[in-house]
Amino acid sequence: DEAEAPEQQTEKQKNQGDQQKILAFIAQLNDINAQLLNSEGEESVNQLLTKKNSLLGQLMTLLRTTNLTTLPPEASKEQLSFLTSRIAINQERGYQAAVLRDQVQHEYYTTREAIRIFVLKLISAADTYKSVGEVEEIARQALNEKKQTQPSFKLPDVSDSSQIYQDLQQNYNDWLAVNNTYQDLIDYTLDHPGMIVSTHFLQFMTIESSINYINSIDFFKPINRKLSPLQVDMGGILTSLAIFFMVVFTYPVFFRFSDWFITHYIFDEKYGNQELVYEEMRKPIKFLLVFMGIDLATYALFYKTDFRSSLDSLTFVIYIMIAIWLIFKVLDCLILIQIQKISRSNMELRKELFNLGVQAAKWVIVILFSALVLNHFGISITAIMSTLGIGGLAFALAAKDTLSNLFGGATILFDNVFKMGDWVQIGDMEGTVAEIGMRSTTIRTFDNALVTIPNSAISVSNVKNWNRRAVGRRIKMYIGVTYESDMNDIRNALSDLRTMLLKHPGISNPKQKFGNKKRQFRFSSHEDTQGIKSTQLVYLDRFSDFSIDILIYCFSKSVAWAEWLEVKEDVLFKIAEILKKNNLEFAYPTRVMIMKGGDLPYQQAENSAPPSYQI
Repeated sequence: DEAEAPEQQTEKQKNQGDQQKILAFIAQLNDINAQLLNSEGEESVNQLLTKKNSLLGQLMTLLRTTNLTTLPPEASKEQLSFLTSRIAINQERGYQAAVLRDQVQHEYYTTREAIRIFVLKLISAADTYKSVGEVEEIARQALNEKKQTQPSFKLPDVSDSSQIYQDLQQNYNDWLAVNNTYQDLIDYTLDHPGMIVSTHFLQFMTIESSINYINSIDFFKPINRKLSPLQVDMGGILTSLAIFFMVVFTYPVFFRFSDWFITHYIFDEKYGNQELVYEEMRKPIKFLLVFMGIDLATYALFYKTDFRSSLDSLTFVIYIMIAIWLIFKVLDCLILIQIQKISRSNMELRKELFNLGVQAAKWVIVILFSALVLNHFGISITAIMSTLGIGGLAFALAAKDTLSNLFGGATILFDNVFKMGDWVQIGDMEGTVAEIGMRSTTIRTFDNALVTIPNSAISVSNVKNWNRRAVGRRIKMYIGVTYESDMNDIRNALSDLRTMLLKHPGISNPKQKFGNKKRQFRFSSHEDTQGIKSTQLVYLDRFSDFSIDILIYCFSKSVAWAEWLEVKEDVLFKIAEILKKNNLEFAYPTRVMIMKGGDLPYQQAENSAPPSYQI
């Protein structure tokens, strides 16, 4: 506070100085106007007018640079109340000269107060960066009020040296001078609005000014006469074409520059999909720029027609739709980038919760912009809400399926049935969860089809979630060896197979512990809850028709399909090596054909050739 005190004191001193300067300028203008009332020589009048214009310019410059918010009033309420009371008393007594004297003095104070208010409005316009048109409107409004409220005084045509008549004449002269000062301020503001606000030459390059300039050219005037029945002119046509070609030739350059800038200074190589994000955001921006060009060109072409208001309403709706589209894309892109950043540090991130939040935010945006459109067309939102309240029951009945889908989606999220990216099987539908929406869930099947299932149907269906296996993708097979195998060799092979599975780095070991930092208390076993399976079974299982079968039953550590295939492949190679090491051969289906000679079907004929066996 102590550090700010000198600054506040300096600002206060500056405001006091500006206040005194403004009051001094107004007082000098009053003196000049008073002198002009009595001046007779042309040279003297010219000098006074030149000085007055200089003072007005200096005053306008001061009004543009000052930060004043108040100016002292010209008369207190007590003074005005005293004059009003004296006017009433003199009217009752019939003293018309005294009444007129006080009325003129009262109007003098009223005009001084109008000057004070007008000056403060100009200061506020400069501080709030009003446009030239707004400053001109302030001056025109003050001029209209002045014309409507300015009284017309008629002095009595008598020569009286009494004090009342002398005071009346003095008050009248003072009022004329002040009234002329007020008029000078208004006129100077109307003629020089740029003295109050900063005006750049680009502010004059408007569509209307361009049209008016073209139409003022003598060459186009006869053409405009012929086009007048069509309510178009050459100014509008040429301006419209200029806007159209400017948009066509400039927006590709703009996007090329933006591509270069974003590629070099915005993209972060640590996060993927940023090119896709930018491409998605470019679509609504490109459409917005093109439509703005079309809208301006259409306005320039049809600015004189009667259906311009209808076009304005249509363009308003289109601008709202483009704004919604752009906000949706920005929201999607921001959430995507944030999810990528958060997922690097949090592997348990529930992306579907972000997705649900984005969808809810989109609904809110649509509702807000819809209310804006309805309000633009004069439709009462309160009346619509009342109608919905009356028809609430019918609406609830009509939206029964939608509500059931919403509650079904909530059930899926809160029960954590599955999340985006999980491999699930719902009924006879199997695939990867692409999106969990408010109304439905989208499944990408393994033949690359996209299937949409209502959430209400999922909430009452059996859902098999293959991704909930923390450890353990099953490997089950039967290894058949020939019947000619030695049983001791089979026992050795079984022992080698068990040892191989226990030591294999990709096979889940029953002795391995699987910890979970976020383990919660559950009545079910930890293995069942977390989807952990680590059983290893290697047994001589059965005697089949043409082989002795060995059962191998185990689980891989990884649940990823490609990694599971790699582990399974390695296990198969090791099984083949173990069987070869133990002199065992794979059995396969065989057929024995016995070719017999002679008439003896079951005995070999004497001196006949031995039977031949073909396998």
